[in-house]
Amino acid sequence: MQYFDIYIDSMKGIYTYSDKNDEFEVGENVIVPFRNIKKSGFIIRKNLKESFEFKVLNISSKVKNSLKLSNEQIKLIEWMVDYYLTSYDSVIKAMIPKKIKISYSNIYFINLNKLNILSLYLDNGIIKYMISLTTISYNTAKTKFKKSIVDNLINKNFLYKNDNNICINIEKFLELKEENKEIFQYYYKKTIVKKEKLEKNFKKIDIRELEEKEILKIEANINEKKEYISDNTEKVFENKSLLNEKQLAIKENIENSDKKYFLLKGVTGSGKTEIYIELIKKAFFEGYGSIFLVPEISLTPQMVERFQSEFKNNIAILHSSLSDIERAKEWESIYTGEKKIILGVRSAIFSPVKNLKYIILDEEHEATYKQDSSPRYNTKYVAIKRCLDEGAKLILGSATPSIESYYYAKTGIYELLSLDDRYGNAEMPDIQVIDMKQEDDLFFSKALLEEIKNTLLKNEQVILLLNRKGYSTYIQCKDCGYVEECDNCSIKMSYYKSTNKYKCNYCGKQIHYTGKCTKCGSTNLIHSGKGIERIEEELKKYFDVPMIKVDSELSRNKDYFSRIYKDFSDKKYSILIGTQIIAKGLHFPNVTLVGVINSDIILNFPDFRSGEKTFQLLTQVSGRAGRGDKKGKVIIQTYEPENNVIKDSKEENYDLFYEKEISSRKIFSYPPFSKILNIGFSSEDEARLLDISKKFYDEIKSQDIESYGPMPSMVYKVQKRFRMNIFVKGSKKKIDKFKLFLKKKLNEFNDTKVRIVVDIDPINMM
Repeated sequence: MQYFDIYIDSMKGIYTYSDKNDEFEVGENVIVPFRNIKKSGFIIRKNLKESFEFKVLNISSKVKNSLKLSNEQIKLIEWMVDYYLTSYDSVIKAMIPKKIKISYSNIYFINLNKLNILSLYLDNGIIKYMISLTTISYNTAKTKFKKSIVDNLINKNFLYKNDNNICINIEKFLELKEENKEIFQYYYKKTIVKKEKLEKNFKKIDIRELEEKEILKIEANINEKKEYISDNTEKVFENKSLLNEKQLAIKENIENSDKKYFLLKGVTGSGKTEIYIELIKKAFFEGYGSIFLVPEISLTPQMVERFQSEFKNNIAILHSSLSDIERAKEWESIYTGEKKIILGVRSAIFSPVKNLKYIILDEEHEATYKQDSSPRYNTKYVAIKRCLDEGAKLILGSATPSIESYYYAKTGIYELLSLDDRYGNAEMPDIQVIDMKQEDDLFFSKALLEEIKNTLLKNEQVILLLNRKGYSTYIQCKDCGYVEECDNCSIKMSYYKSTNKYKCNYCGKQIHYTGKCTKCGSTNLIHSGKGIERIEEELKKYFDVPMIKVDSELSRNKDYFSRIYKDFSDKKYSILIGTQIIAKGLHFPNVTLVGVINSDIILNFPDFRSGEKTFQLLTQVSGRAGRGDKKGKVIIQTYEPENNVIKDSKEENYDLFYEKEISSRKIFSYPPFSKILNIGFSSEDEARLLDISKKFYDEIKSQDIESYGPMPSMVYKVQKRFRMNIFVKGSKKKIDKFKLFLKKKLNEFNDTKVRIVVDIDPINMM
């Protein structure tokens, strides 16, 4: 009899069940009785208690054709539940896609880490049986190892021939020194026995005894598992390196360093991706897996093209636009070991890679690596945890690292590596700042229009950035002053001319635009605030050339952005207009001009990271210009040319910007000098919300920690729910202590009208 704690599908907590006949193991997907019905769940851990105050029900059966969670996956689940104060349900659903069907059997094998005591068990019937299975053909041995080595071991009686097979003389082999046991280890990787077969021939108690002494190990083996690396792997793709001297030095540093975490700070176009590819390639040839993450689905088409040119069909691709079936198929190919190279967005961090060597976060500074919905994890921290548990290395790459990451690199927690020049000695673009207070046109400065004209005359391409979707931010009636608001959310509705609709950018509600005020019926309406649709319309008054626009909403369509990327690469369009999504890692060699229509949008946001986000966006979008053999130019339009962030962006001086920013954060005790926790409250009952959040805050005030609130969210109502926040700030030690208090409060909280969510290390402060 043994007991297990089991996560049950769609339930927040875990429940204890018994295993009367010792049939089940940690990690298995099982069926259990739950409230008069049968439900599936995963065994999370053994429960070592011997008695319980409640009736413990027995596990019913295993789920057929299901996966088994590895020890590493269970460790990660437990850590995320604890660190992010979230539920098992939210973590496991984020980790494991729907429609997964895996067929596996449990196998036993001899533990190679216990060879030093194996000689004590040579008379054990189970060990004798396992050893008897260990044969390979003479030809295979000669191919895998040098013929002279094999023959020498046969002559010395370490190996012996049986027909055309070679068997191992276990007693002699255990006399060898550890470093000479390569052939032995190769043999015993082949020695696997299905659990059912071993239990049919031997007593369970004897098998368990060897398990407890760790002589035998057990794991899930995928049925009909495909071999991923063949003896002819070199024919799949070429193992060639085209790195320059600086890139090669960084690659070798990462490979040979004892450090686990690296920050690669390289200017835009410096060749960071080439280093990543060479690291992944070498790891692949050595039998290891790698996860390469990009922050946006928009980058996936470009990276897929690049990775497929390098690795052919040996990559699995995971992103949010895949269907459930497509995602399950890719995920299964990783789980079975068929594919070891993973390219994807945030959620790909949970890929069940075998023998993980590297996790790489490209553009590591991007806020999209933080999940906004439950579980509200930061991909970077999950990656650190996986590397710690699985012995892998983490590489964070960016031209503009997050302030926290650069601080950790400066203080030695990460190893800092730098690429200061563009690949192939390409020149950095010239940057010009335009004071829009001196301009007559609300949209385009004279300098920007002149540069667009000159660029188009040379048959080169232009990228224009405006971080605002739609046509206009809002429409106001000039007669009665009414502005159309979303009745689900306390926010003005944006106007999209392409669909002729008002749209709420929070809940997605749409209203047909009639051209009349919905309150008084007047047609005297003013369009205020400009979006990318308006920029396209205005630009067409000056230039009769093909142009295309893109924003985060349009790019969610998995085919749309691929088509835009290909068409713009093929020069079918002269001008690309977009929101911040176009600033991230795209490579268009024919783009020589980048224009920033309004650099002040993020800069004036009430967030302590607004300066950092502005600097990153301006630097990243500037990096899209002049990436080929033609020099680029960038024009930044602003109403605050004397702002230090704008000045430092013009000079492309990250270190100067960092020193100012880190000094400010130290004074005000913002991350990395503290940790922040946001407790969010929401309810359709406004009075109840205000009452509950106030009482909650009164209890928090008794704790030894800095707290603020309760305060309304910047958008007070979203999807008919009013929202309040309490922010807590303190050292890691204080936050960890506070989380124990908060966990207890959350477990006690049972108000059905008010919802509480906790965001650890929030990026979005709204």
